[in-house]
Amino acid sequence: MSAEEFYNKVKADAGLQAALEKATDSGTVADFLSANGCTASADEFASYVAEHS
Repeated sequence: MSAEEFYNKVKADAGLQAALEKATDSGTVADFLSANGCTASADEFASYVAEHS
């Protein structure tokens, strides 16, 4: 799934929001994205979030 699709999924799920925050704090965002079916890189996802928050 794209950065946009995953961002929308995260926005709608408090559990994913907490897990993303934990991954961000621990520096494992790329692994988190991959484990959740997001095909965007960590940088691509971060850029998307920055543009749409």
